[in-house]
Amino acid sequence: MKRMIQFTMTVAVCACLGASSLMAVPAQPNIVHFLIDDLGWQDIACYRDGQAMYETPNIDRIAQHGIRFTQAYSPAPTCAPSRVAYMVGQWPTHTGVYHVQGGVPARAYHPSSPRIPPFYAARLPEDRPNIAQVLKQAGYVTGHLQKWHSGGRSAGYPGPADYGFDFGWDGDREYNDPDLWPPENPKHKREYLAGIWASMRPNRLADFPTYDAGDPYRMNPDDDDRPFDGGVDLALKWLNKSKAQPFFLNYATFMVHGPIGTRDRKRLQYYCDKLGIPFPEDPGSTNTTRSGQKNPYYAAMVDSMDWMVGEVMTYLETTDDPRNPGHKLIDNTYIILSSDNGGVTGVPAVNAAGMREHEQVTDNAPLRGGKQTPQEGGIRIPFIVQGPTIQAGEVNDSMVSLIDLFPTFMDMAGMAVQPAIELDGCNLLPLFQGEAQAPLLADGQVRDTLYFHYPIQNPMASAIRKGDWKLILHHAPEANGGVQTGLYRLQHEDGSFADLGEATNLADQYPEIRDNLLNDLLGHFEEYDVEVPYKNAANPGGVHAHADEVPAVLRQYSEGDQLMVHFEAGEGKTKIVDAKLIYTLNGSDLLRKSRNYEEWFEAPAEVFGGKAVATAPPGMTHAIFYLRDANGFLVTSAPVPAETEVGQVYNITPTFGNAFAYRPGLVAMIQCGESAVRHALVAEQDVSALSDALAVGRTTLEHDVAEASYAPAIRGIRKEIRAFKGVVVEASLPELNKFRLKDW
Repeated sequence: MKRMIQFTMTVAVCACLGASSLMAVPAQPNIVHFLIDDLGWQDIACYRDGQAMYETPNIDRIAQHGIRFTQAYSPAPTCAPSRVAYMVGQWPTHTGVYHVQGGVPARAYHPSSPRIPPFYAARLPEDRPNIAQVLKQAGYVTGHLQKWHSGGRSAGYPGPADYGFDFGWDGDREYNDPDLWPPENPKHKREYLAGIWASMRPNRLADFPTYDAGDPYRMNPDDDDRPFDGGVDLALKWLNKSKAQPFFLNYATFMVHGPIGTRDRKRLQYYCDKLGIPFPEDPGSTNTTRSGQKNPYYAAMVDSMDWMVGEVMTYLETTDDPRNPGHKLIDNTYIILSSDNGGVTGVPAVNAAGMREHEQVTDNAPLRGGKQTPQEGGIRIPFIVQGPTIQAGEVNDSMVSLIDLFPTFMDMAGMAVQPAIELDGCNLLPLFQGEAQAPLLADGQVRDTLYFHYPIQNPMASAIRKGDWKLILHHAPEANGGVQTGLYRLQHEDGSFADLGEATNLADQYPEIRDNLLNDLLGHFEEYDVEVPYKNAANPGGVHAHADEVPAVLRQYSEGDQLMVHFEAGEGKTKIVDAKLIYTLNGSDLLRKSRNYEEWFEAPAEVFGGKAVATAPPGMTHAIFYLRDANGFLVTSAPVPAETEVGQVYNITPTFGNAFAYRPGLVAMIQCGESAVRHALVAEQDVSALSDALAVGRTTLEHDVAEASYAPAIRGIRKEIRAFKGVVVEASLPELNKFRLKDW
């Protein structure tokens, strides 16, 4: 059974103002979550024991008034899987989103790469309740600002507004409230969507803001010459408009993600002086070493991010609460500050001569690694909470995760248990309020285990943190010096830190602990049917045994909407044990609203002896069978080019040969349309336009497959089915609503 989170309904009736002063507050507190992009565990001053390079007085102030967690984790070492997991309260192994480049056919980096990453999704599952939807049920007004990275590949669609936020940008990246967002002036889009994070042109030493009133990033002499930031402006306007009812603001800053640069020349000069280096004259790296927090650009970015937090905090501290007369908004607001993954240690840079060089960004020491690694530097994050009934100045060593925020927010909102919402996280509110010593599972036991899965090129690894110990499972040991498991003791029995740098592999010294953790991790994989990397039979180095036993594809064909692939079976060939269909609905520019990436999805397939069978989804343009044999090798129904063969392209269908192009998907779309006609007639609707589109589709099937005729036929039928939204069930099918498309 999947782990469900149960928690008791909490109604907050008082907030602690010091050791003994109590006051009445409204039952539903406000919630503000600052989700900072790529902020490292050691990037905030209060985590550095007074030895900070970056100055973060506003975030430090939250810690002074609340709880600072020392062992908080992101669900994944990159942003998209962490954000999706947070929004639905589930492990990435449960959501199926493993990395930022999902929604493309799985393929090798090089034709002879020993391993191939599995296919994984790109977007927040539409069938899962998310935080915004659930809090709205409790009467909250919800807003999302800036970075989303939880939607698909169609220009980011669906956006936060499409997933249920009252305020947020939509599939066209336009904020959906004209009272707050000025779309009539094109210059405002970049100014308000990206704020001062927007890249500078032509390089990061050009285009610093001025005091000119027409400058979209004009400096404010009354605010220490800070440049204007559209994100902060929107946040304050939205809070002012929403303050009369309980609100949830998900402020997901683009800061401090790259490009590494700053519009704040004054702060750049300040940190150059603090580091004892001259103001840069070359846009290249100021620090080509591979250690230390010595980058003045990044320091200025952290400083600006802290200022953004401070502007919101000041508003909450100085604004009267309409629901709580005589008090300020801050008195009944929970503030959470976290990061989506560990800090970035280094990036490529280009100097004035056009030469590429390394640029050190930040340093997560004493942690090992950084973003995109399963080491502590990639997944341990800052996590600070302030709010009603939280004792000031506390430090907590409990293991917590971003997936815990969903059930925590529900309890804050006074919502009862909803078992249908399959939450993997724990309710942290009792922990915040001092009523529990650690996160508790549904059965009342302490949650002592966290799981991580990152089956992506370099490092292709998964991890489990349990109690004092952490195990890393390398799915490609041949790329890791032959080491398959790493076992590390992160802390001692008394709770003090031990090997935070994961420098000493104790796997051979403690085989029982290693095996127990490995079995727990593998059991987690089985619970959620987790995909791990495939072996590549084309690897010429002889890394894998049994490559000569991998079945070859004999034939593939379609009959109506049924897709079939035949492969070798019998003596001398390994059995195919798993099959799935990977398909796209927009493998043509005639179907995409703009020339953006294709997005691929997964459908079930069944294996019968030497054959695999699947049904084409309506509107499918291309598809490939992905088969796994008993030894873990990949077999595909059509050749899939490696990245080095065609580059890191996402409109990949032009590189395919026979990939069930157009015809099966049109057949399925016609069947869907015919069903829609029957239901529309029962509802006494005019079906003439849909009938005409179906006639075009049937005529198209009489001709050879051609994109120029088949894609418009699919588009026309889909458009007419969708015209019956709310009338026939076919109009709401997910396959007809994945994208902002040309027929919308």
